[in-house]
Amino acid sequence: MTKQLPDPDKAELYRFPWSLNDNPQGWVEITDICNLHCRGCYRQRLEGHKSLDKIKEEIVFLKRWRNCDNISLAGGEPVLHPDIVEIVRFIAAQGMKPFMLGNGVALTREICIDLKKAGLVGLGLHIDMGQDRPGWTGKNEIELCALREQLANMVYDVGGISCNFNITVYKENFSAVPHLVTWAIRNSKKVQGFTFMTYRAAIVEPGRNYVVDGRRIQLSEGTLGYATNAETQKDISLMSTDVYRIIRENVPEYMPSAYLGGTKDHTSFKWLDGLVLCSGGKPVGSIGKKTMELAQTMHHVLYGTYLIYLRKKSAGKKIFFLSLADRQVRDALVKFLSNPLNLLRPLRTVGIAIVQAPDALTHGDIDMCESCPDITFFNGRLVNSCRLDEYRKFGGSMSLAGAVSAPQHETRMRPQNAVVA
Repeated sequence: MTKQLPDPDKAELYRFPWSLNDNPQGWVEITDICNLHCRGCYRQRLEGHKSLDKIKEEIVFLKRWRNCDNISLAGGEPVLHPDIVEIVRFIAAQGMKPFMLGNGVALTREICIDLKKAGLVGLGLHIDMGQDRPGWTGKNEIELCALREQLANMVYDVGGISCNFNITVYKENFSAVPHLVTWAIRNSKKVQGFTFMTYRAAIVEPGRNYVVDGRRIQLSEGTLGYATNAETQKDISLMSTDVYRIIRENVPEYMPSAYLGGTKDHTSFKWLDGLVLCSGGKPVGSIGKKTMELAQTMHHVLYGTYLIYLRKKSAGKKIFFLSLADRQVRDALVKFLSNPLNLLRPLRTVGIAIVQAPDALTHGDIDMCESCPDITFFNGRLVNSCRLDEYRKFGGSMSLAGAVSAPQHETRMRPQNAVVA
């Protein structure tokens, strides 16, 4: 029997230094209208498109109180907003990097060109087998790579916009994760990142009660998009460390360099972030904690903000200068030089991120992402975007009422479409 890889060692990873008020990202949901249904979607349609003035107000608020380097536009499907180009232009005019999350259904070359001219830095496209996508229903994750490649080709042909993908990980597509990593590396000329988000849901079953500010609420699948029955527990049992292991077992050159822990559970890995170095469509290694620490520190020194997205697609072979301080980069350099043809090839990077949030613990608390990058604005305050519908419907965030006798981490809520590249 093959010995299972251990969990990552936090001492060997860089803990992102982000905080509530000094965070590289602001999250703005400009609409809750969508043209696609995703399994376990965390957002319901309640308001439609936000006004341009309201969106600008949120952007300015986040810039002031988050010290953002980037604003991620989400929804719903943000490309459907009639003012999407003006929104991107406004973010760029504020000196921040606009990034847009979406599903790609309504994305066209013409829209990409307009968004590029407005200043868009990158796209994060959510494509997985849990969607009712026209023409692709019933396709597995490997078959969906044909669609991913179509979209990556379109974005690449426009130029100047990074193209990232993400999926929600269920039991049904868990085994496909290494194939998707390999696919992204093979297409590193056009694909800059891939994020894997472990499925989360609020379980509805007899004896499990949820409260908001001590007030019991009636929870059902119609009340919240991420409320579901106990049958999904096979899916919510997947952890970020499970995804880490299956990638490492199949792509040993992958190694995360940084993490975010939990707010309640000191053992949890809410974010695992890695940057794989690629040559000729194959991995040669990954950056280590020292390179990530240097990138975050120097960006803050030079620009006053921490970093989550790069304007340039890759640092190229210059990154090997960091081999003097970073053992993982040094190992990558040795493998790179083992094939003389690599000297003639460009060195590219692919960000591989794993996200797990939030988790309901046995004593009723919710273990969130510490220093969460996906904080958004709601009624004059900052709230976690993955919990936004709880605020919109109940006026606050839920917790479990009383103790639960089931094992820790039994109930898990679905994460947002976060991308780190």
